[in-house]
Parts: sequence; structure tokens; C-alpha cells
Amino acid sequence: MKGKKEEMPREEAALLQCAAGEKSVPGKRKYLLQAEALFPESLALQKELLLLGEEAEGWKSLKCFLLHAFEHPEMHTEEEEKSMAREIFSHPRLEKCLRLSPDPQAFMQAYLSAICGQYIEIFIENQREHVPGLLGYVMPGRLRKYFALPMGDVIRNIFLCPFLSAEEQSLLAGVFYRACFRHLNGQTDALDGQLGEEIRALIR
Repeated sequence: MKGKKEEMPREEAALLQCAAGEKSVPGKRKYLLQAEALFPESLALQKELLLLGEEAEGWKSLKCFLLHAFEHPEMHTEEEEKSMAREIFSHPRLEKCLRLSPDPQAFMQAYLSAICGQYIEIFIENQREHVPGLLGYVMPGRLRKYFALPMGDVIRNIFLCPFLSAEEQSLLAGVFYRACFRHLNGQTDALDGQLGEEIRALIR
């Protein structure tokens, strides 16, 4: 006998709960797309799909990976940089979320804050390349110094990006800086030193 086909829940909350319990991106996407077919106008669902990103290999499937173009522009072609920068602010699913949201400005802030926080956690805090040659316990002060380098690169390159408007640069850089502030527990001396007074003056 063939095994029974998995029966998917049909309630939005249950599908969101199943997606939250999945560790793999494809697993999460499976539940979220099933939920979208049933509840296409759910803002909570659309936000989850937005943050999950597009189907791609490995880390590239995560929405926050778009910020990699600012940390490591040398690893991307000019066309990739443009595409990644523009997707942060211009994407059909983001536009749908803004349409569904009762406060589009607040939604945009929350969305950018989420992808900035995810990027710092996944691509800065958890990448050994940012703590060269050290194993085991590292003093928090040294970690803040090491993390300040990639964090500063992201913020500087946001302001240098020719594919973002001045308003978009200011908004994204400000949200990213505040995400850094949270991850550094407010101790941003090393990061502020990396940025310098001129760039810090541009952050809103």
C-alpha cells in the first residue's frame, strides 16, 4: 500500500505554526504557499513570505541576503548589485504588503529592521571570517571591534550605492545602524569609529 499523502491544515494560524516549526526554507515555503492559496490577503502571511525571500540555492534564498551586496560588493557584478539593491525597496510582494498594511510607513520600518537584524545575526555574528584566527571564547570587547568592520562596510556602501535614492540610502542605513546598536547592546564605539563623523552625520 502506498503511504497516505500528507494532509495540510486549512487554518491560517495552523499553517503559520507549521511553517514556524520547519527548519528548512523549502519546508517553510511549502506551508506558507499553501496558506497563501487559501488566504491571499493576509498581511501576516504576506510578511512571512516577503521575509523568506525567493527560491534560490543556499543562503541566497533568504531575503536578508540582499544586504550582502553592501558588505561584499566585490563578490557581485554591477547588475547583481543593482538587482539586489532595488529588490529591497521594489518587489511585488512588498508592494502587496504595503497595500494591505494600515500603516505602510511603519510596515516598511519593521520589514527593513527584520532583514537587517537577520543579516547581522546570520552573516556577521555567525561567520568565522569576522573573527580571524580565534577559537573558543572571545572577549565581548574584541567581538564588538571585529563586528564593527563588516557593519561599517555595509553602512558605508549603502551611502555609496548608485542604485538607491538619497532617501532610500538614509532610511536603510539608519535602520541598519539601529539594528547594529541592538546587537551590540548599545556599545557602538568601535562602529562609530569605523564610520567617522561624516557618515554618522548622514544617519537618521
